[in-house]
Amino acid sequence: MQENELKHGSIFTHAFNFSMIGTAVVDPIGRILKVNPSLSHILGFTENELISLTLRDITFSEDFVKLDDYISQLLLGKISSHQIETRLLHKHNYGIWTLLSISLVQSNEGNPLYLIIQVQNITELKKVEERYFNFIERSSEAMIIISNRKIQYINETGLKFLNISEKEEIIGKSVIDFIHPDKRNISVNYINRVEAGETIYRIEEIFGRVDGKFINVEFTAFPVYNGEKNDMHVIMKDISEKKKTEQFLLNSEKLNVAGQLAAGIAHEVRNPLTAIKGFLQIMDRESIGSKMYFDVLLSEVNRIELVLTELLLLSKPQNTKHKFINLESIIEQVISLMSTQAILHNIEIKKEINTDTCMISCDENQLKQVFINFIKNSIEAMPNGGPIYIKVFKRDNDSILIHIIDRGSGIPAEILKRIWEPFFTTKEKGTGLGMMICNNIIENHNGKLQISSSPNGTTIGIILPLNK
Repeated sequence: MQENELKHGSIFTHAFNFSMIGTAVVDPIGRILKVNPSLSHILGFTENELISLTLRDITFSEDFVKLDDYISQLLLGKISSHQIETRLLHKHNYGIWTLLSISLVQSNEGNPLYLIIQVQNITELKKVEERYFNFIERSSEAMIIISNRKIQYINETGLKFLNISEKEEIIGKSVIDFIHPDKRNISVNYINRVEAGETIYRIEEIFGRVDGKFINVEFTAFPVYNGEKNDMHVIMKDISEKKKTEQFLLNSEKLNVAGQLAAGIAHEVRNPLTAIKGFLQIMDRESIGSKMYFDVLLSEVNRIELVLTELLLLSKPQNTKHKFINLESIIEQVISLMSTQAILHNIEIKKEINTDTCMISCDENQLKQVFINFIKNSIEAMPNGGPIYIKVFKRDNDSILIHIIDRGSGIPAEILKRIWEPFFTTKEKGTGLGMMICNNIIENHNGKLQISSSPNGTTIGIILPLNK
């Protein structure tokens, strides 16, 4: 028996001394009783130096509280062993990241005798982790880690995507809450597939922001096994601009087709229409036929002429006459032109110039056409009257911003997303071409047209380059 014990003791001593893993024997109050050469090498102390210290002496103060808590649980028998990442102090007073594996040795009566602590130097691994973490944090794409369908991590780009200022606002929340209601069923299917071990590549989705707006995203999701089940790592990029571009190209294609059709239709119809209108006017003057019938016929002919005129505006480039002019003078002329119509509808047009620089290069008549079109729309949007604001701001050193704001009931979202489509209109006598004509004019001025709307009204934003 003694021979076996000696043999086992010799094996333990040999394994202890020659182990590549640093090992320490520590008593229940934290005094270091014995260390092996590997631990001395990791920490830079000699064996004699280490056994004169306590576990607290060689542990970062910020990390010791958690370490001491786990040791207390071991001594009380709540846990039998534990692993923890913690920083230990090198002799030359710098930190070393280590993975500690701690187990308790008890007497036959179950009393704690000492702790066996194995120490692995993971400093290089932590540096790699830190570089990887910094890469993820600074990535131009959103990175999200999901466990049990709850968000556990999100990088800074992800916060910007979702319009969130602090990570605490989203950590722990269900990822389902951020998916567009119309897309949730198919999204749950994707999540099930990833949790089952499948990688999903480049799927387009609609993700919700905390401000209630939705953005188009493209994501790739892959499983990462956490020891119990698969977590879900998601790489996501905002493709809202891409979708806008696709829609713009689609509308441009529609417009091109509309223009080609318009040119043919307009020229084929206009000549016989002119003859019909001329004979109707002659017959009207000579009182041949019913007056009411003539009025209806002429009204409809005039409407056809209006449609043809707008079709021709789309079908061929317009000869523009650009000159340098003060934008404020154009706005004043438009207000003067629209004042009678505004008064009839109990509407006041208010001008507000918030910049000293209003000189732009433009085709004056075309810009007037744009402003008149939008002001007419604003008047129609306020049947009970109210104010229309025209505000001018200097957007930056190179451009100016004009806002035309009404206090109508707004444009419903399903209509707002279709207003750029050719021939789409909600007006009884509309052609569905006015918005596209206005947009074309602004784009030909190297500008940009923006529209936002709510139940409290609509704001038209027109960005034009300044003449410097």
